[in-house]
Amino acid sequence: MSKIISGDRLTAYQRWELPSVDQPPPESEPPPTAAPSPVVVPTKAETRQKESRSSKASSAPPTLDEIEAIQSEAHEEGFAAGYQEGRREGREQGYKKGQQEGHTEGYQRGYAEGLAAGRDEVLLRVQKLDQILSYMQQPLENLDATIEEELTKLATEIARQLVRRELRASPGEVVAVVREAVSLLPVSSTGIQVRLHPDDARLIREVLSLGRDDEPIWKIVEDQTLSRGGCIINAELSRIDATVEKRLGTVIAAVLGDERESHVSHS
Repeated sequence: MSKIISGDRLTAYQRWELPSVDQPPPESEPPPTAAPSPVVVPTKAETRQKESRSSKASSAPPTLDEIEAIQSEAHEEGFAAGYQEGRREGREQGYKKGQQEGHTEGYQRGYAEGLAAGRDEVLLRVQKLDQILSYMQQPLENLDATIEEELTKLATEIARQLVRRELRASPGEVVAVVREAVSLLPVSSTGIQVRLHPDDARLIREVLSLGRDDEPIWKIVEDQTLSRGGCIINAELSRIDATVEKRLGTVIAAVLGDERESHVSHS
């Protein structure tokens, strides 16, 4: 057997020198340390499975019941974790959705309430404005009515004075009034009474040449309450008011309106 080593079997070598006893040996550099690996906390199912494997590494594999128990426990842990996560996400989504729906509903309700309140405020202001205009217009209407009434009284009084003056100047005008009033009665009228002022009654008797006892058709009745120049004719079925006041009222009513006739007749 040869002790010669071929060149291709030679490897690198380092020359060895005898260490010095005067100098301390060089300090060797500490070996590099690796970065700490993250700590992984195993779940209960993993811990139990690891313990089961370690305890039975040299024995038989886990039974079907043990596998099912491990799966059931893992399922429960996963379900609990998923439930909590789902509950958190569900609450966040429900909160956002509820906030949005609440904002929409609150906006709509607030808009409706604001619109109703604004409408009520406008109606109230319109009513107040109508009242103010009514109060402003009412005095003018009252003033117009007062002026019209005073003018009516003045015109009536002027007409009455003119009639009285005319009757004093021409007292015979009452004769025409009596004849016209009697002519308005039906032809078959009976029991005719002519009510006159005493002065006019005497004038009628003189003009018609009638005495107190010879009045076959008319019966003249003296009435101190009647004004001169007018008369009232009474029959069994008829009555004619030909007083001065009534005739003035008819004339003024034709000029100013029918509503003035009643006032003039009683003035």
